[in-house]
Amino acid sequence: MFWLFGNKREIRRLNKDAAKIIEYSYRSLGTETVRNAALMTAEHLKHVRQVYMDGPMGPKQAIAKYKTHHQEAARRHDDVALTAFTLVLIYVRAELQGEACAPARQAIDDFIGQWAHVTED
Repeated sequence: MFWLFGNKREIRRLNKDAAKIIEYSYRSLGTETVRNAALMTAEHLKHVRQVYMDGPMGPKQAIAKYKTHHQEAARRHDDVALTAFTLVLIYVRAELQGEACAPARQAIDDFIGQWAHVTED
């Protein structure tokens, strides 16, 4: 019974954190850094979908892998990678929570979508 409360708390946190990370990046980072973070987020989400999302343990493996990437980026003070890996972790966790975390996934998709024109030729 107590897992229900943790689940709701996780959903609320993910939905709030996605918006906060994106807002923070726009306020605190330069345009080029934000663009690079969005492009890196898109690239790594594509990788996660291709490699990890097929099996039942895939999302958990992706989370473990990207936690490591996130820690390395923090150690290097790499704002681009830190932002991207944070958003990837939020996205994968939001997918595990289902429809209740659609706002988090949508915020990240919109963030990526704002920079999609950069990759078009």
